[in-house]
Amino acid sequence: MLTSKYYYLSNLLRSGFMKNLLLFSCLLFSALQGRSQGRDTFEIYFPFNSAMISKEAEDHIDHLIFKDTLIHGDKLMVLGYADYVGGNKHNDSLSILRANAVRNYLIKYGFDKEDISLCAGKGKIDRKNVAGKDGYAPDRKVQIVIVHTQAAPPPILPPPARQSPAAKSKPKIDINKLKVNQAFALNNLFFAPGIDFLLPESDPDLVFLVGFMRENPKVTVRIEGHVCCLGSQVGIDARYKDGYLSAYRAKAIFDYLAQNGIDTARMKTIGLGNNDPVVKEEVTEEDRCKNRRVEIRIMSK
Repeated sequence: MLTSKYYYLSNLLRSGFMKNLLLFSCLLFSALQGRSQGRDTFEIYFPFNSAMISKEAEDHIDHLIFKDTLIHGDKLMVLGYADYVGGNKHNDSLSILRANAVRNYLIKYGFDKEDISLCAGKGKIDRKNVAGKDGYAPDRKVQIVIVHTQAAPPPILPPPARQSPAAKSKPKIDINKLKVNQAFALNNLFFAPGIDFLLPESDPDLVFLVGFMRENPKVTVRIEGHVCCLGSQVGIDARYKDGYLSAYRAKAIFDYLAQNGIDTARMKTIGLGNNDPVVKEEVTEEDRCKNRRVEIRIMSK
């Protein structure tokens, strides 16, 4: 229960932040008080049209950890939101970037990434009877949700009533017609540009893929990630350089399947960059969506 507090205390001691024994004693006493009982959802707010964590937001997360409200070992969900200003595509990406920023901050301070069971963007929150170009500040936020082990986590919300440009009908895969080493594409898996987080429009294909793996328990697969326009994305995260984004996107599908009970021994992943585009010369967003994809290759059945 005290892991988070001691982690912070040791870091602060090393950094020279704590300059007197009295402050240390106060923090230690606070740790010994145990975890506060109360809300399970905590909100971190962002500036207008920004995914950068402010100093105030950092202080708020630090406070939650100091007070043992968030503890290492907690199972967490991190959900990003945006206000009503701007289009759906922009706000979907912005909300994901905000969730990712909070997730990375938690990991930076010792939280295990495997304990963050869901990191997702929920897009904009529509508001009636609210107008103005400055938006609605309380909706520019990320929620950190503590998931109690005795209760199932809240289900992922159904995708909004809209489709990305490349959206097609739900896939119909007949395992009897698939050959070993044959791949099939999931046409409705959509990632935010430049990162490995799935957009809400992907939910139906993700559910389909889990069902396919459960219904065909002897099938093993290789999850193959592809990207569009590699090398032209400004501000791409450093971990995605040199073509690794496609590998991270394949891993995102792997993780989703594993979280839904699919044996990891049945799955492998590979990132193929943009070496095998569906559309050779990308002109429209639909072209880029077609290339920004994941394919499932049957390795045995």
